[in-house]
Amino acid sequence: MILAELASCLKSDRNGMIFVILVAVIAFLATSSRRSARRCPHCQEMNRAAAVFCAQCGQRLPKR
Repeated sequence: MILAELASCLKSDRNGMIFVILVAVIAFLATSSRRSARRCPHCQEMNRAAAVFCAQCGQRLPKR
């Protein structure tokens, strides 16, 4: 993995390692929130997983 290679290069630099860890956490949180999003079939807007209506066009989202 790219992050593992980058971490091994920056092993001796504590600040560099903290940076790599923060980037990994941010990447994980960004991708996990995308997985829980719902796309509106009418306008293709991404909505929260718990949304009942589309935030963009107001159409009712299909039940899961």
